Amino acid sequence: MDFIYISSEDDLSFLNQELLQKGFVGIDTEFRRTNKYNMKLGLIQINDGEETYLIDPILIEEPKDSASFLFSSSVLKIFHSCKEDLEAIKSWTGRQTCNIFDTQLANAFLNGGFSMSYQGLVDNKIGIILDKKETRSNWIRRPLSDDQLKYAALDVEYLINLYKIQEEELSRTSKLVWHNQDIERLMRETFDPSNTFSELERTITRAEESAILAKLNSIVEMISINKQINPTLFFSKKAQKDFLRLVFIQGLDLACKELTPWRSDLIKKEMEVLLG
Repeated sequence: MDFIYISSEDDLSFLNQELLQKGFVGIDTEFRRTNKYNMKLGLIQINDGEETYLIDPILIEEPKDSASFLFSSSVLKIFHSCKEDLEAIKSWTGRQTCNIFDTQLANAFLNGGFSMSYQGLVDNKIGIILDKKETRSNWIRRPLSDDQLKYAALDVEYLINLYKIQEEELSRTSKLVWHNQDIERLMRETFDPSNTFSELERTITRAEESAILAKLNSIVEMISINKQINPTLFFSKKAQKDFLRLVFIQGLDLACKELTPWRSDLIKKEMEVLLG
């Protein structure tokens, strides 16, 4: 597995100018996390469709303006399960990445598994089995071994291939805008947790709530089949319960405003019928 190792700010600055000219790049990170608020970025892997680059944020402690491609609205950043990657990048740069495509999320919009691994998706869509043995390596300790570096490089080798397959299908089925709305919501929930649902009290009896939730879940499953999306992505059972409680506290219109627009469009009329 060939790659270029970037270990100085000068090299990163040169690479940055190259990547700013790209329409899209595949990105992954390796990091160490000790708790919710303590994260240390150990490596950033980049594939631009021609070369793979491994950026060492341990040796480049402060990227300054040398990683601006991460924050460029003209460069699409392709991740797989991006939430922790975005947190790891912010722990190094102090900034939030933008213009994101997530292959795990896209897979769920295309009726695939809700949380399929990168290795599983590559196997499923491209027919290549990837090595997983370095998954739990220490990415902070230096030097990194050859096996670690090869493993890290493979983690971005097929992201662009997956993106091209998924983007075409999402566009054909008019779901790309749904994906982008969910990315915007994920960004809000990741970097502004005050925007997430808090646990709400039940305002009807347990039996009444259970009966309505059973009907709501049937509606969710029916819509998921019709739209060919993963039902957990569309409306998990916890999300259904939180939403229903919010409906009884604030009313349907206000509760729907807490959803992404595509979810609200699919569920609102069904809820009006359900609640009579």
